[in-house]
Amino acid sequence: MKRVLVLPSFERSVKKLTRQDKKNLTESLEAFNSFLLSGELPVDFGFKKINHDKYEFRVDIRLRVIVKVEGDDYYLVLAGNHDGVKRYLRRYRS
Repeated sequence: MKRVLVLPSFERSVKKLTRQDKKNLTESLEAFNSFLLSGELPVDFGFKKINHDKYEFRVDIRLRVIVKVEGDDYYLVLAGNHDGVKRYLRRYRS
């Protein structure tokens, strides 16, 4: 069974978001959960692999979520803009 786990880094990044970004994030997380349950990728979700165990999906035009996959566990790592994602990937290459 697939599980979604929230890391402290994700919680910290969400605290920095605006109220509207948090609302959009909530809707995207619901779509992500539906994707995990059904296997059907929502239109314009933009779920893609960014390295061997990390993926990202779009919340909106500028906000992204990084997900680390280990077996059936999906760890929510970071919610941030394109630059935040690039910084994270440079820092944690593996």
